[in-house]
Parts: sequence; structure tokens; C-alpha cells
Amino acid sequence: MRAGDGARQGRSDSGFSVIELLAALVIVATLTAIGAPVAASVTDTSRARHAAAFVSSRFRLARQEALGRGVNVGVVFDRQGAGWSVRVCRDGNRNGIRRADIGSGADPCVDGPYAIGDVVPHVNVAVDATIKGPSGEAPNADPVRFGASDIASFSPLGSCTAGSLFLRSAGGAQFAVRIAGVTGRLRVLRYDSPKAGWKDE
Repeated sequence: MRAGDGARQGRSDSGFSVIELLAALVIVATLTAIGAPVAASVTDTSRARHAAAFVSSRFRLARQEALGRGVNVGVVFDRQGAGWSVRVCRDGNRNGIRRADIGSGADPCVDGPYAIGDVVPHVNVAVDATIKGPSGEAPNADPVRFGASDIASFSPLGSCTAGSLFLRSAGGAQFAVRIAGVTGRLRVLRYDSPKAGWKDE
């Protein structure tokens, strides 16, 4: 046996011993096990964020329509079984956005309906009934808070029905889309569980 042959025994052609390769595999497996839950949480939160962005775009469309056409335009939320859908409808007979008029066609819907769970899978219109609202409101199980009609109506002056829509992912990421009444200002907030409070996105 030539000198050095013994030192090379147990090494692969690439120059790594079996023990070194096993150690590397253990490290990779450990890092994967640690990183997988983090990646899943990031993906889950991202889904809820995308759903909030989609709903926000419907509010912006409704406000632009109201300002541009000089009529009331509403973002209408409809419960569909366990989920919710959203559509944008315009006041066609100058008496405000009414569900009866939407049903008869007097107030035509110019966008939607979109089922939120279809637009962004694993996200629904929902709220954790144990947490306070963004302004410190008492906990409430209602995820659509725009009065009894579940319609956020924008006026030709840009003002809107004040209220909030809550979105929750399958993993529990909680978002809220809020509209200020007089200004029609739109805000997207996320609930920070460790701090038990809402923060702007």
C-alpha cells in the first residue's frame, strides 16, 4: 500500500468523507425544519395582505366612479354560504345604493361579484371575535361593519360610509381595511398578536 492510501480511505471522489457528508445533511435538514414554519407563516400573511389589497382596489374603484360620474357608488358585500363576495354597484335612479334596487337592476353593478376565497385561496372575510377593533372597539364577531346593509357607499364628493372589513387567513393572519367617513381615506391594518394591537401596513 502506498503512503497516503489509508488517509484517503472512506473519502468520496469529491474529497469528502462519509462522516462529513452526513454532518452536512444533518445541518441542511435542521435548517429546513427551522425555516419551513417561518416560510409557511410568511406565505400565510402574504395571502391575507393580497386579499386586503384586492378589497382596497374595489374601494378605490368605487370612489373614482363616484367622483367621475357624480353619483353614489357602493362596494357591496354579500354572504355566500361560509364565504363572502364583493361587487361594485352604481346608483342608477338617484336615490342611493339600495339592495332592492340592485336586485331589480335599477342600481347596476359595474364590477364583480368576486368571491374573496376564490380570488385569494385560504383567506376569508372573517374576524377573531376575541380581539378589539382598530379604534379600540369592543370585540365583535361581525367581519363586515358598514351598517346593516353591508354596503360602503361613496358620494360624488368622495365621502363614504365609515366602517371596516376584516380578512383572516387560514393560519390566523388578521387584516382590516378601514374607510373614514368624511374624507373617504383608506387604511389597511394588520393585527400584531404579540403586541395585541393593530398597526398600519
